[in-house]
Amino acid sequence: MRSRVRLSPAALLALALALAVPSAAELFVWVDEAGRTHVTDDPDAVPESQRAGAGQGPERGGLWDDGLTGPPVRPAPGSTSGEGDRVVRLLRGAVDDLRRGETARATAALRSVLELEPGRAEAHWYLALLDRQRGRFASAEEHLRAFQAGAGDDLESWRASARRRLAELEDERALAVTPEGESLRMIRTTSPHFEILYDADLGGSGYLHTVTRYLEEARTRVGQRVGVYPSEPTRVLFYGKGAYRRAHMHRFSFRTVGFFDGRIHVASAAHPGGELRSLLNHEYTHALFREVVGGDRPMWLNEGLAEISERASRGQPPLSRGERSALRRRIAAGRWIPLERLIPGFGGLDDADARIAYLEGIAATLWIERHTDRTGRARLLVLLGRGSDLDNALRPVVGVDLAGLERSLQDEIRAEFPQVAPASGAE
Repeated sequence: MRSRVRLSPAALLALALALAVPSAAELFVWVDEAGRTHVTDDPDAVPESQRAGAGQGPERGGLWDDGLTGPPVRPAPGSTSGEGDRVVRLLRGAVDDLRRGETARATAALRSVLELEPGRAEAHWYLALLDRQRGRFASAEEHLRAFQAGAGDDLESWRASARRRLAELEDERALAVTPEGESLRMIRTTSPHFEILYDADLGGSGYLHTVTRYLEEARTRVGQRVGVYPSEPTRVLFYGKGAYRRAHMHRFSFRTVGFFDGRIHVASAAHPGGELRSLLNHEYTHALFREVVGGDRPMWLNEGLAEISERASRGQPPLSRGERSALRRRIAAGRWIPLERLIPGFGGLDDADARIAYLEGIAATLWIERHTDRTGRARLLVLLGRGSDLDNALRPVVGVDLAGLERSLQDEIRAEFPQVAPASGAE
């Protein structure tokens, strides 16, 4: 029987991308525009718009941690017009979409290429990148092998890269198996800013160098944004995916890939890339917020900061025009969720409202950023940490209380979209 799991918005406040891969069946994982993770082993349950992957911008975030790399798109030998030209246009458009982080558009174009020319090597290459980033190792392997079969002599160097990536997929599969009857061996190391414990099966100095770099990037990025840093080294634990499930599956009634309980716990690939970078940016932000503020509230600000940090690590804008337009439609329909309601959390909201709640949190956090400098943001968090209620923390920093912030934010959204249709019931 096929099962489907939808992670609740409240539970996902401390979680990010899910990449667990079971040995018996392939999981399909996607993150919707609200930042909520969905997991299913039924491919028909995945929305068409999400079948491209997690929406990560590959040029900065890195689908394989080495940027958007791939063979040059050139016309096939002997092709001068007709379908050949169309294939080249589709391929070049797909690569441009990938650079902008528009993976849904890119995937649709790449699939169209394979309908026209099933053996086209470049299309298989980029689809392998996308599937690998989603944790769909079986599909990534199929595309890499199809690339090898279709690549000509002019792509020999890329064939060698494909062989290396196939070997890396084998490493990921091995780590995905849940160990039985084995004790987890963790290696401990320290740096000036982090205490790191990592699964001995994850690798050696190369792995440690990569994850330490990701953590330092997160610390720098978030610190530059909010103006505060942890007073003590942050403790982070990295697990192979199978070991993570064995150690923590009893904690949750659904699949997770990370959480924060005073320490950051994350499931990691053997060859980490952009997905781990994004996860660490998200979780590090939650960890810093809790240390400075002393708790998780206001949750809309906590989650807004984490979502913005995660998207920035992918090279994505904090809010797309479509997401801002969705907020405008909510205002027009009188269905804006008051930010006061979102201070304790997003629990009790249905999927449509939860999606909007995440977007409102990001939009309100961006409003604060536009009306403060880094010193002001730090002051806001410190005031909250000293016990000030939200209104008394906001007034000296941005000059308005929460109600005033909300009115100003809605006015800005209305001004951006002066004419808009009301929201539908499904939004």
